[in-house]
Amino acid sequence: MSSTNNNVASNIIQILANLPDFLRKPMLQNRLKEFYAMSDEDRRETITMALSGAPMIDPNKLSVLFRTWLEVLSEFDAEKRVIMFQTYCRQILANARQIEKLDFKLLTATFLSLDQKQRERLTDSLQEVLFSFPNRNEILKLVPEDSLKAIGLK
Repeated sequence: MSSTNNNVASNIIQILANLPDFLRKPMLQNRLKEFYAMSDEDRRETITMALSGAPMIDPNKLSVLFRTWLEVLSEFDAEKRVIMFQTYCRQILANARQIEKLDFKLLTATFLSLDQKQRERLTDSLQEVLFSFPNRNEILKLVPEDSLKAIGLK
């Protein structure tokens, strides 16, 4: 991916992260609805851009955005959550180096700050994807043990 695309992704993520919550949440809801209307190729490109842009964002801003994204994602039905996690898993395997730059401690703490019902919905969908994913061990090797414990995989 070109550095121009990385900058665009980083700028979009930065803008979303800087929005006040009352604007960020509906904006993310709309972005996710658009995501599900995309072709598989466009979904993959969107996820690749998000993965490449995320490490360039201030960690505290990223945490706020990640939390809102998780909250919104938890409101979608299980089928849509599975699509999201499958797409992320495929793109993580295709671009494993990108997630090495992510602060998993911060992202895990953000996930754990959700309410129990939200965490359960998300972990159920993620576990469903991982248990049926052919290369799940390659993905699991990329994720720190504390993060795997947080989603019930260790």
